[in-house]
Amino acid sequence: MKTGLINSRRAGFTLIELLVVIAIIAVLIALLLPAVQSAREAARRIQCVNNLKQIGLAIHNYHDARGALPGAELVHNGTSFSALSHMLPFMEQSNDYNALNFSLANYDPTNTTVLMSRVGIFICPSDVGDMHPEYGGQTNYMADMGSWIVWQAADGPNVGLLPPNGIFYGNSATRFAAVTDGLSNTGFFSERVLADFTNGVVSPIADVFFSPAQPTTVLQAIQACQAIDIYDPSSQFPLFMGAPWVNGQHVCLHVTGPNTRSCGFFTALRAIMPPSSHHPGGVNLLFGDGSVRFIKDSVNLVVWQALGTRAGGEIISADSF
Repeated sequence: MKTGLINSRRAGFTLIELLVVIAIIAVLIALLLPAVQSAREAARRIQCVNNLKQIGLAIHNYHDARGALPGAELVHNGTSFSALSHMLPFMEQSNDYNALNFSLANYDPTNTTVLMSRVGIFICPSDVGDMHPEYGGQTNYMADMGSWIVWQAADGPNVGLLPPNGIFYGNSATRFAAVTDGLSNTGFFSERVLADFTNGVVSPIADVFFSPAQPTTVLQAIQACQAIDIYDPSSQFPLFMGAPWVNGQHVCLHVTGPNTRSCGFFTALRAIMPPSSHHPGGVNLLFGDGSVRFIKDSVNLVVWQALGTRAGGEIISADSF
């Protein structure tokens, strides 16, 4: 008697079915990844806005306590401490403030510990790639010097030229009453991408490019800046914007629009230093009333320049930026 054989088939995927499934998964990932990245950037931008709002609150508390705002002391003016340094007690950073010796230069060994410290609200979460922390604690938030090209005080080679027309500069002590354009129409702080600390790689929005020109007008400065060959290593100036945060060099200007190149005419102590960021399409700008708005790269240049002045008398429509 023969035993009958029972035929059985093993369930499974064919090679074609497997490839189809893999292809579908790849398509889904390709569709979802940009959305995830966009959501993460949106969260980072919100945190950046919150950082600027904390700085805005410190500005108002400092003004209430001192009657005027701190300067953004540059190297030309002495010890060179940033406006952020002076406002530390109003940002719950009293320990750092008390450890600083403001009678000495910011880079004096006495100030090294604070110079190297990282302060969370000074760092934009979209720009955390600090490859050279040995230069000091990072900041992405720059005091607004205005829309004029004079980088430092109107003396030395700038005798006869107008001084900066923004809020923070040199040994300024701006009062709110002097901001006749209105606090809600005047930029106080904005962003800047951390420098890459190398002349070997060109970063159009992070590097500072040097020109021997001595422009005396905004138009001349813009033309001279555009004429620089930024891919010539000798054109990069070793001004490391973004570190350390105690240094008063960290200021921004409204001469050209957001996310355009920075140029230094440092033989004449003049410059173009626009805000920049890794947020797609623009930068966050802190206004004097404490509000923060996202300013697009496409903002009208006349409007953008007007937002940099404290008393320019410009008429700015609320829907123009």
